[in-house]
Parts: sequence; structure tokens; C-alpha cells
Amino acid sequence: MISFSIENTKTFMAGLLKSSMFDDFEVRSFLVTTFTTFEIHCDYNSNFFTDVIEEEREKRKICLWKDIKNYAFDIIKGDKLPKSIKIIFCADRETMDSIYTNSSAMFMNVIFEEGKLKIITGFSPKEFTMDKTGEYEWDKYVKEFLHKNKIISTQE
Repeated sequence: MISFSIENTKTFMAGLLKSSMFDDFEVRSFLVTTFTTFEIHCDYNSNFFTDVIEEEREKRKICLWKDIKNYAFDIIKGDKLPKSIKIIFCADRETMDSIYTNSSAMFMNVIFEEGKLKIITGFSPKEFTMDKTGEYEWDKYVKEFLHKNKIISTQE
């Protein structure tokens, strides 16, 4: 687990809300406080979809960022900055397997509080192990992801 302070908040937020930068990440939760607190639980409601669409989503139980990004943007936009934002992203199964096969979850927690933006990584193995390889590889992946997307960060 490592923590990054994001230096160029505007660039990051533009990438988050107006580009496809985070579109393929699963979203475990989205919480934002503006004039009130909005919380989105990101499990798909299978009763909402038609049979054809349900077949397409059968393999996925969690929303992708591209599924809720427009709703998030509508909540966040305005003249005032939100008081806080917390988004828990998770790598999809394919990405996890390409990084480290003994992984149950790889998290990227985006936290905006008191005008500061940070990312904290998290890793959960399928089975208990003292080996930290999966955690280190995920941290490396996130660091490269930020660099590739021109997000200036400082590791804390």
C-alpha cells in the first residue's frame, strides 16, 4: 500500500470526469459531499436490465466507471468545490490476472478532502501469504498509470 499526493488536481479531475482515463475500472463505491452527501453503491441491479443486456453483464457484478461517470459529473459540477470525494476503484479480473494471479482485489482509493487530492493503493490476495509481490506489482502499475496519464504525484 502506498499513498500519492496529486499535484495537478485539475488535470486529474478532467481525466476522471471528462475522459476515458478511468472508464475500465470497476467502482466499488462513490461518495461525494456537496450541499448534501451522495452515495452510490456500485453493484449492478440485475432486475433493471432486459435479458439481452443482462447476458452482456452476466460476467460483471460491479459497475464500471464509464457506467456512472456522467452521474458523478452531474453531482460534482458547480461553482463550489465539493467538501469531499471518495471513490474506490478496483482493477477488473483480467487486469488483476495480468499483474499477479493470486489476487482477490486491487484497489485505488481516490480521496479529496480539505482541498487536497490523494490516491491510496490497496491489495488483497486470494490466499494468505507473506509474499508482497502482488502488492508491489499493483503499486508499480498505479504509479505507471498516473505517469502515463500525465498525473503529477508525490509518493508519501
